[in-house]
Formats: sequence, C-alpha cells, structure tokens
Amino acid sequence: MAQSTSPTTPVQKPAAKPVRSIPYVSITGEDGKQRHYETNAIPLLFHRACFGWRMYLGGPNRVVSLKEVLTTSQPAEQVIAGPETEVSADKTKATTRMLETVQDGVLQRSWCIIPGDPPGTYTYDVSIDGEPRGEFVFCAIEVPDQNPNTDPRELSCPNKFNAVERAQPQIRKAS
Repeated sequence: MAQSTSPTTPVQKPAAKPVRSIPYVSITGEDGKQRHYETNAIPLLFHRACFGWRMYLGGPNRVVSLKEVLTTSQPAEQVIAGPETEVSADKTKATTRMLETVQDGVLQRSWCIIPGDPPGTYTYDVSIDGEPRGEFVFCAIEVPDQNPNTDPRELSCPNKFNAVERAQPQIRKAS
C-alpha cells in the first residue's frame, strides 16, 4: 500500500489528543462465541482471552509510526514477539516500534493470553509519530479453573476501568 499526498495540499496533523481511548478484553466461551468487553480486567484464560487498546484519533486513513512500551509487574515465562519488538533481559518490558494504519480514525492493537503470562499490572505507554498519546493500565488476574465463561466485570482489580459488555451489531433485514 502506498500513501500519496497532493503536492498542492498541505498534510494536516491530527489533533494532539485522542478523542477516546478504550481498553478491551475479548473472551471465547465454551460455546465458541467471542464476547467483547470494554474493561482492563484480563482473566488469564490461556488461548481464550485477548486484550488490547483502541484510540479514536480522527482524521483520514493514514500510516503512523507507533511506539508501544509494555511494562509488567512480574516477568513473563515466555515472550512471543516479532523483530519489531525488543524485550528486556528480565522479561518485564517490551518495546515495539512499527508502522500501523489508522483506519476510519481508529488505531488499535491486541494480544492473546498464553501459558506463562504473569498475573499483575500490565502498563502500555503509547506514542504516535513521536508524541506520547496514551497509557493503558490492565490487571491480569489468575483464573485457576480456566473457566471459559469467566466474566471480567466480576473480577477484582485495584485499578478497574468501568467495564461494560459490548453489544454485537445487529444485522437488519431490508423490508
């Protein structure tokens, strides 16, 4: 994909602050259906729970330079990361630098829980085009029975975001 700009039209920079930033969690239940929540409480459900952040930046579709720094309160047993990510020797910090696409004014990233992910605080510091743009603080909470129907809204988290379940878009039939 190539980005083009007209030489006669100046490129406008997006506003300095995002309109809305949201942490979220998705969980695949026993029934195979994925449930989505606006929350920062992550149940450590291996291969079932994913979590991420979404920023509403506005403006046109474009490619931006993203720097994302993850700091965890405990080391991970294993880290699966691509070449764009640098992991500290103690496995408590991972810095990712990459180009990402803002689509319909939104930038988002997500990860899925794997065995060995530690409980505790996960903090993501996000910079876009060299400017600090947000911080997302998650609580990763152990689920000893690995119950796939765990509701993150019922988990105890010291810095819990006011969580809600996201309604799935309803398909309307033309009449």
